[in-house]
Amino acid sequence: MLGKGPIMPFFNNRSMDDWLKSFDQYVNKGLTQFEKFADQMSFEVDTEETADDYKIRANLKDYNPEDLQIEILNQGLQIKAQREEIRSTKNKRTGHFQQRKSMKRTERFVQLPFMFRNEDVNAQYTNGILTISVNKNGGEVMNPTVPIQVNSNETSGTVAENSMNANNTTNQTTDNGQFE
Repeated sequence: MLGKGPIMPFFNNRSMDDWLKSFDQYVNKGLTQFEKFADQMSFEVDTEETADDYKIRANLKDYNPEDLQIEILNQGLQIKAQREEIRSTKNKRTGHFQQRKSMKRTERFVQLPFMFRNEDVNAQYTNGILTISVNKNGGEVMNPTVPIQVNSNETSGTVAENSMNANNTTNQTTDNGQFE
């Protein structure tokens, strides 16, 4: 009973293998096209680490220096490129001119393995290559935490003091900052 009927051709091994093969080809073709599209939307970045600094080279030949911007964000650099294109065409039949304006924008974030300051960053643009050098500060890792300054001025009659007395719980700190 199972071997007969219109559904059976879809369940033999050969047709299933052919279907899986064609599906695999379809997915791979889509991924290849997406990778090509993603490459066109972004720009190539190379990094190099030396003893004194970290160098980042970005291929931005389609952009002018005034189209570029570098931002320092959370232990990394955000490289942005934006340009405006205006294309003019003339209709040969009617003689009318048409102008199209478009904006092309792309950006990349480069994470660095150390903390740095604005003064440690130097950027140069030569023949379409943006070279960014980040000084490592002598290889020292800067402390990313902010020290908290503690004032020992006592204030009497505050709301916090009254609520602490009401609960009969007081926290006192020792000389090394630990709670007792």
